[in-house]
This record gives sequence, structure tokens and C-alpha cells, in this order.
Amino acid sequence: MQRVIFSLLIFLVSYTSFSQQKYVTEEEFNEKISWLEVHETHLYLKDVLRKVPGATNSTNNWLVDGILYTSSPPMLYASQIKYIEVVNNILQGNMCQCNLIVKTIVTEKELVSRKNILNRLNKNIVEEPKKKKKKKKKKKKS
Repeated sequence: MQRVIFSLLIFLVSYTSFSQQKYVTEEEFNEKISWLEVHETHLYLKDVLRKVPGATNSTNNWLVDGILYTSSPPMLYASQIKYIEVVNNILQGNMCQCNLIVKTIVTEKELVSRKNILNRLNKNIVEEPKKKKKKKKKKKKS
């Protein structure tokens, strides 16, 4: 019995330590996404939520890192947030019983997801200039 428990413990430790998911560090996040003004980094998230489209009407239930809050969570600063999703789908809203999904620890896949509203609010996007099309000159008949 002890061997089974010991081998199960070894398996679980090795499985979790060699996980395939790579979490995004604070430096990587700041290089890719900047959605806050300088004076907004130390404000509570509920004070900066006006920037997120659709989130002002859906602040009843929050799902923050897997924990459900009935109002805005205490001591959650805007600079800690790496993922915001507004739940508009009734099916998904019934599953998670929330209106707003907020994550402070994300993987690379979640960071670049279409559902992450912070990608739309990103100020670090560098737009490449559009190439101008060359006009064809018509030859004159003489």
C-alpha cells in the first residue's frame, strides 16, 4: 500500500513539474501589452474597468483565477491583470456563473487569445505603413 501511494506521489510530482504550459512573466507581458496609462497602474481594477468595452454593465459576478466573487474583488490592482474576458454567451455564463473572467497568471496561448480584451486595448501595437500601389501610366497614341 505504501508503494502504491509513494509511486502515485512520484507520478503527480513529476507530472506537474514537467508541465508543457509556459506561463508569461511580467516582463514578457509588459513587452507585448500595455493597456494602462502611467497613473492607472496602481488603481484598483474596478476603477479602470471603464476602459474595457462591455464590462461596465457586467460587474455582478467576477471569476478571478478560478475564485468566484459576487462583487469586485478586494485588493486587485489593474497592473496585475493579464487577461479580461466579458462573458456574453448565455451557455458560458451559466457554466462559470459569472459575467467577467479575470486572470492574473496566463499562458502564452491565453495571452494572444481573441477573447482577451487586453489585446484590443494594447498600446504597444506597431502599425506598419501601408505600401502605396504604383499607378500604371497609359501610353498616348500619336
